[in-house]
Amino acid sequence: MNQRMTDPTFALALPQLALIRVTGADADTFLQGQLSNDLRQLSPARAQLSSLNSAKGRLLAILHAWREGDAVLLELPRALLDPIAKRLRLYVMRSKVTLAAAEDLLVTGLAGPDAAKALAQAGLPMPSGPLECAHAGGVTVTKRLGSPERYTLISPAAQPPRLAVPSGDAQAWKQLEIQAGVPVVYPETQDRFVAQMCNLDALGGIAFDKGCYTGQEVIARVHYRGAVKRHMSLLRLAGPAPAPGAKIAEGEVVDAVDRDGGSDALVVSASG
Repeated sequence: MNQRMTDPTFALALPQLALIRVTGADADTFLQGQLSNDLRQLSPARAQLSSLNSAKGRLLAILHAWREGDAVLLELPRALLDPIAKRLRLYVMRSKVTLAAAEDLLVTGLAGPDAAKALAQAGLPMPSGPLECAHAGGVTVTKRLGSPERYTLISPAAQPPRLAVPSGDAQAWKQLEIQAGVPVVYPETQDRFVAQMCNLDALGGIAFDKGCYTGQEVIARVHYRGAVKRHMSLLRLAGPAPAPGAKIAEGEVVDAVDRDGGSDALVVSASG
């Protein structure tokens, strides 16, 4: 039986997610020239969905960003932590910017209809809108994009939040992310998709009026000319979950998870 049917509200640590802390006097200027969203709109009250792209406008990572004092935190799959940090450092040059893995922090996931009650019992506030943030006791609570509702809590790794709900598992969390239509780039799918193929524009992950950044020319051309003929959609597949990047009859797999004898998949395929 599906875990979410027996334990409707659950929490779990998300070690599959890593955080890069970007600090220094030039941190914002540097990231503004690298990421697809507008860092000027990032605030302690609101996180951002964004992306890092190749010069050809193809996704190298899909990121979430937060303000942390004068620093910026970037969330990405742990499998991409080292290669993305290395790539970003190549562009630092003389800028006053330092990038380091934020191993002092932990990301916890919380999902389900009793999430608000669980947060209140833990003395934590609940943000009301997508990607809005609320803070208390050194914990940042963020409402994730899409439905069903999910929250992430960024806390000191040595002091994880105590939530009075059953423990979940990574597959249950992944299933909710896929159902919400939130794409992920894995090592297998780097440099495969233009941002709009994964609906990053519809999800608010691209600022078309921010100016230049790596890959901007291609992404802007796609936007203004409507040149992308393939888009991502959620599909129910009969067999087990195919691997990210797999080519199937329906298209190319962005992400997939086993579910009830079949699988749910985010697949990029030809429109219409």
